[in-house]
Amino acid sequence: MRLWLRWSAWLCLSLVFWTAAAESTHNHPNPVKAASCSICVAAHSSSPTASSSRTQPVFATVGVLRDEEVLAKAEFDASSLGIRGPPAAL
Repeated sequence: MRLWLRWSAWLCLSLVFWTAAAESTHNHPNPVKAASCSICVAAHSSSPTASSSRTQPVFATVGVLRDEEVLAKAEFDASSLGIRGPPAAL
């Protein structure tokens, strides 16, 4: 692997690691600054909740499985197993 590719990969991985560490451990001295921080706003925003109008599951038949008998014709040709072509002429 080329040296510059290895160093750029390590740089990217370290940037991801340090960014994740900074986002997860940062704090604000007062709530006013936390209200304007984009990281805090995204972390504390309400996520949508899943809702459903049905309380009971509905079971319905989708289709009927019909088994069909499959017969495969086995073919074994022993003569093609040990034959090799002639060597290539130089």
